[in-house]
Amino acid sequence: MGKNEENDLQSGTFTWKIDEFSKLNADKCYSEVFVIGGFKWRVSLYPKGNTVENFISMYMEVADSSTLPSGWTRYAKFSLTLVNQLDRILSITKDTEHEFNANENDWGFTRFTPLSEIHERDLVNDICIVEANVSVRKGDIKIIDNETGELMDFKGLGRIELAFHPLLEEVCLLHPSLIECQQRRSRTFVECAFTTLGRLLHFLKTTKVKDLNQDGYERLQILWDELESFKFDLTWLQPHVQSVFGMKNMTGRVDRMREDVNVLESEIRRRRAMLAAAEVDLERAKEDLVKAEQGFKKIGDVDCVIDYPLA
Repeated sequence: MGKNEENDLQSGTFTWKIDEFSKLNADKCYSEVFVIGGFKWRVSLYPKGNTVENFISMYMEVADSSTLPSGWTRYAKFSLTLVNQLDRILSITKDTEHEFNANENDWGFTRFTPLSEIHERDLVNDICIVEANVSVRKGDIKIIDNETGELMDFKGLGRIELAFHPLLEEVCLLHPSLIECQQRRSRTFVECAFTTLGRLLHFLKTTKVKDLNQDGYERLQILWDELESFKFDLTWLQPHVQSVFGMKNMTGRVDRMREDVNVLESEIRRRRAMLAAAEVDLERAKEDLVKAEQGFKKIGDVDCVIDYPLA
């Protein structure tokens, strides 16, 4: 990278504090979403390794990749640091650079560090601290529609990705206030606003409820927060979006109830196995008792007095 390009980089640092690191049960955990250079990022961490056991794996991810226009790319230089809380010099840092895109929306280190080499000083009070330093080129998203190769004007408001036009036409016809509330805004602002609206509508139209996972809910939340910042009248859409988030809560509740049922079923199977084993032991004990009683009777008459010899 040339000197002028380096000067165009915008950098920032994000610190992620992970409590009770040794008790993490999830295969993968995520940091909160953070913004550097106007772009949304997050760090993902595999506490027990990703494909390689006994190694911590860490990656940088484009947090809103599923909502970006088709053909997007984003260059970034970044480093990830496992902070040594007692001696900064002993912290572990690895750096790289990558051109993120829809097919490679995360990049990082599968073998960041062996799990056995995380000493007590790295995990003071069982707290793990990760730092991400990211440098990006401002405005580096390149919008390229793989099917049309162009953006098209939408109702004189600005150039919006063609794939969003039918969705925007439909909602603007039903809710004219969407256009009216943006007419006094700058063209750049309006383009951003309707692009974000198009992304959200596209997400809702193409995502099935059964396929929504934690990532999907987080991406929907990001889109909704962005859309609200553009001051649209969203009273027609808000109940539907909130109902989707309600499904998340219900899904979580159902999942917890399912886990409880599985635990109880496992406990019942365990106790049934113990009961079966106890019944076998009981039968054996009865057989042993019968044999012992029969042998005892052969020794002598158990009804006679014990007595003692006179001479």
